Amino acid sequence: MKQTSHPIPLRFVQQGARAKLVGIQSSQRMSRRLSELGFVPGIELSVIADSGSALMIALGDSRMAIEYPLAHALLVTVVEHGAC
Repeated sequence: MKQTSHPIPLRFVQQGARAKLVGIQSSQRMSRRLSELGFVPGIELSVIADSGSALMIALGDSRMAIEYPLAHALLVTVVEHGAC
C-alpha cells in the first residue's frame, strides 16, 4: 500500500485512488454536518469519477457527488493510487 505522508485536499486525488480522511478545513457548522454524513477522520473513501466540477466518491456503501469547493476542504492521505 502506498500512502502519502502529508495531507492534501481530496480535490487533487486522482480518479480510482483510495484515500483516508485526516481532517476538514471548514466552519464548525459544516464540519459537524460532514461528520453526520460519515466524513470522520480515519474513514477511507475512493474517488470514482471526476466530472470537471465535482467528484463522485464512494464512502462505505454510499456513493455521492461533492463539488470541488467541498472536496478542497477535505484533507486526506492517499492510501492507494488509482489508474492514470
